[in-house]
Amino acid sequence: MSSQLQSLSEQFNVLLTQYTNTYQEYISLLGSNNNNLTPFPNFSFVGQSNITTLNNSNLDDCLNDCSANSSCSGATFNNTLNTCTLSSGSGSLSYTEQSTAIAQHALYYSYKLQRLNNQLTNVNQQIANINNSSYGQYQQTQEQNQQQQQILQSNYQTLQQEREQIEEMIKQFETANASYEDGSLNVTSNYYSFLLLIVVAIFLIIVLMKFSLTAQQTGGGWSIDGNKNVFYMFLVIVVIFTILSFTGNLNY
Repeated sequence: MSSQLQSLSEQFNVLLTQYTNTYQEYISLLGSNNNNLTPFPNFSFVGQSNITTLNNSNLDDCLNDCSANSSCSGATFNNTLNTCTLSSGSGSLSYTEQSTAIAQHALYYSYKLQRLNNQLTNVNQQIANINNSSYGQYQQTQEQNQQQQQILQSNYQTLQQEREQIEEMIKQFETANASYEDGSLNVTSNYYSFLLLIVVAIFLIIVLMKFSLTAQQTGGGWSIDGNKNVFYMFLVIVVIFTILSFTGNLNY
């Protein structure tokens, strides 16, 4: 084996180890549902559209501004100009000096996996080219070369399949993240509606108690207006039934 081929083989093994470890970390992160934004130096976040650009900012303010904006999916802080650009929609990371990307950790792992996948594919192709160019010099080891070619081809197909799996996981992660945010908004809205109904019910109960204790003096005694009590009792029962039904829908 030539020194160049040996060097490429060692490089391939190192990249393959990094790829395997990063892939496992990426799977674990997706299972944890961690959607927190994290700074990544020497990167910029490229979203579908820009929301706004903030001047005289710093990294912490840029991170807080994006986290506080429900439309912000990522941001880019320019370390030289001290500007913060907030972006929305699904995006990607791009290597950019003097910039810091603010994005979800899963996006960084997907970028790293794609980069390692490309590097493995390139090194694999270089090894295949060397084997092809030196085929005439190693005819006595033809069987060994064929086996190595099969391994290289198998590696290439595996890398291509995993690249498609990574892209599919990114799409699923973005869909799940969007569904989670929509569900959080619905739960918050239902919660405040539920509090409002409770306040209304308490108010009606106070009114009922007030009218129940109010009597008209006839002769030397007191009499209670039964029709009013029945009406307000029926009204409170309806409100309580409505709150119970709403509670069941909220929990569901």
